[in-house]
Amino acid sequence: MKTLAVGCGGAGSNIVRGIAADGIDVAFINTDSESDIPMVPENIKGCRGDSSVGRALAEDYAGKIDDMVSGYGNVIIAAGLGGGTGTGMAPLLAERSRAAHARTVSVICAPMEFEGREKKAYGSLAELMGHADRVVRIDLDLVAARDPSSSFEEVIAAADMIARETICRIAEIMEGPFFSIFTEKAYTVTQLRGGAPDENVPEALRNPLSGTDPAYGKAVIHADSVTYRAREAVSDEVCSMTGIMPEIVESGRQGTMVFIPVPFRP
Repeated sequence: MKTLAVGCGGAGSNIVRGIAADGIDVAFINTDSESDIPMVPENIKGCRGDSSVGRALAEDYAGKIDDMVSGYGNVIIAAGLGGGTGTGMAPLLAERSRAAHARTVSVICAPMEFEGREKKAYGSLAELMGHADRVVRIDLDLVAARDPSSSFEEVIAAADMIARETICRIAEIMEGPFFSIFTEKAYTVTQLRGGAPDENVPEALRNPLSGTDPAYGKAVIHADSVTYRAREAVSDEVCSMTGIMPEIVESGRQGTMVFIPVPFRP
């Protein structure tokens, strides 16, 4: 089953640009010359933070978007929310992907509080929840909290790396029984930093990249060989912490990533 990762807007394009994984094709939808669908004259850059312009452009080129996603069984949409292009276009892209009968997952980065764009981002996220099969949310404020000395640019770069790795792992899991593993609508992620898995997986669960309720839903652990060999001890520790047995899936990638359900309600 073919997988397409689409970078939507400037932030989404930055995320998917670095993907070089077998089985994942990459495309860009933006208002610049890199876009696979030319949308605006060359002398016009961006939507100036107006998501209604981004939405209108996507609607104007809905037929081209349909052509882009045609033939793919899986479509993963990457976007930063709160601006103009990705915020406006991502929901329509998810809608068109679902209409093409593709499994559709959105990986989004929510803006930092000081940017003052939460309301716009929340509206787009609520719409994405209605169209995408699953949504993975990464909050930039929580990425920044991991290293308070980081500059804004360093926070964005770190978030891009996390989102990029998230897309690669989702693409891997999509080859299997995806919906029976990801039983909730929205997730966030966190990664292990080495050490004993039965200690570090619960620690990772305590440091998600979006607000969570530990007793809500089933965590999905995309485990490297070390964590997978310790899966019984890991399951016991996670169940003791949350009251819910996790789903542990062996990964072909280095390191372990934990997907944590988010009780998001539009």
